[in-house]
Amino acid sequence: MTGVDLFLLGWTAAALLMLLAWVVQWRTQDAGIVDFTWAAGVGLLALGYAWLADGDPLRRLVVAILGGGWAFRLAGYILVNRLIGKREDGRYQRLRAHWREYTQLKFLGFFQAQALLTAIFAVPFLIVALTPEPLPLPALLAAVAVWLLAVGGEALADRQLAVWRADPAHRGRTCRAGLWRYSRHPNYFFE
Repeated sequence: MTGVDLFLLGWTAAALLMLLAWVVQWRTQDAGIVDFTWAAGVGLLALGYAWLADGDPLRRLVVAILGGGWAFRLAGYILVNRLIGKREDGRYQRLRAHWREYTQLKFLGFFQAQALLTAIFAVPFLIVALTPEPLPLPALLAAVAVWLLAVGGEALADRQLAVWRADPAHRGRTCRAGLWRYSRHPNYFFE
């Protein structure tokens, strides 16, 4: 398969996954599933590209482990800390109230836009998985070091925010503790 074929296949898979997530959203009236599905979708594309591409086997393994590891850690965090047993995120509640009678049609478009973004965000995994040249050891070590710093920093920022949010005294306030003291979104910085 060519890179374009794999991209189109990935986008189609993401579109189907987001369609399923949209149906779940419709039944549960909780559009927060889109965040979980987006992260898991990027991880599934990393695994799919590593499996289907014909680049260097070590590069493909690195894509599967590092790309999939990052995405599934994020999806798990979102599932546990934002979805299970939680109310719908305020962002989606506001959209639901604003869209009124066209809510489901607009959410369908929103979910499909997220499918396209999922496919686009996974393009670096596709490029690496298609690259035929062997991965030099210094590049591998640098990639692993950057991944450890980035995923570790993201996990630390997510944990600090979860602990901070658990305190009822912080309701309605902006976190300014730990890494959040330096950045409004340290988790995105590390991503």
